[in-house]
Amino acid sequence: MEHAITVRHLAVQRGRKTILRDFSAAIPKGKITAIIGPNGCGKSTFLKAVNCMIPITGGRIDVNGRDVHAFSRKALSRQMAFLTQSHAAPPDMTVGELVRLGRFPYRRLLSGLTDADKTAVKKAIEAVGLEGYTTESMQHLSGGEQQRAWLAVLLAQEAPILLLDEPTTYLDIQHQLRLLSLLRRANRDWQRTVAVVLHDMNQAYQYADEVLMMKEGQLICAGTPEDVLTPARLKEVFQVDVDLVTTRDGRRAIVPLVE
Repeated sequence: MEHAITVRHLAVQRGRKTILRDFSAAIPKGKITAIIGPNGCGKSTFLKAVNCMIPITGGRIDVNGRDVHAFSRKALSRQMAFLTQSHAAPPDMTVGELVRLGRFPYRRLLSGLTDADKTAVKKAIEAVGLEGYTTESMQHLSGGEQQRAWLAVLLAQEAPILLLDEPTTYLDIQHQLRLLSLLRRANRDWQRTVAVVLHDMNQAYQYADEVLMMKEGQLICAGTPEDVLTPARLKEVFQVDVDLVTTRDGRRAIVPLVE
């Protein structure tokens, strides 16, 4: 299997605290990979290290076979687009203005938008269903619409790898599922590799091709949702008892067993 991102023996420290220790993992190319684990286990740190947002204290990160630290900032942004947990736009910024920020890796200083830039922005806005909101201020959008606008920024960036850190946080279930469906479309129709931090085990089970399970800064296991999200491993990592049930449409679902 070809890998978009490979991490070997990664170590990251914050002050005296070790966040990641001897962490090795791989993100398969052309797949959706869900990254799961308890709060504070290093999921966000892993993505930030991959995107060179924080320094590492050991190990190596390769992106498409090349050391990530060999890329310039703009060159790396043409390889990966990252949506962090916390992001905010000026309240009077329009959707169109926001999505145009995704073209930063391709623009020269003080240059205007090229035809290629305009096409990429238009295509991204249409992909997330916000074509009627281009001139609307971000402050007037709902939480779900704002999150779709930020996803359009990533799509406009035209990077082959999308990294998303808990993109469904603060969204109701309808908007969570819509966002995950958009990521699936980006993966299947736009051939994007997707690595996404999720808290909902069932969303990981239903939408991911691969799952990385983390605990205390280390990789516990990796594989298909069926292989990783087992009652035994969920008990080991999250200290909860669960059962796997079959839904009426034949899919498997994870149900916590409440005492």
